[in-house]
Amino acid sequence: HRWRLKRVVPQQPPLDVGQTVRVLDWRDDGSARVSYRGTQWDAELAQPSVPRVETMYIVGTRGSTLLIADQRP
Repeated sequence: HRWRLKRVVPQQPPLDVGQTVRVLDWRDDGSARVSYRGTQWDAELAQPSVPRVETMYIVGTRGSTLLIADQRP
């Protein structure tokens, strides 16, 4: 057990983090529909205070929903 604990590989952030998305539609609740990797995804603002702009950056994921912000992480 100790041998395995010493060899634990640090987790890498998801590959999508830092990538650019284009917002197609903003909803009143702060969620959005975005275009990313050739298809449409649901997205939510990472923080309520984040300004809503057309080009956003992925800062995380929650299931299949992208968390987005106006600045690259």
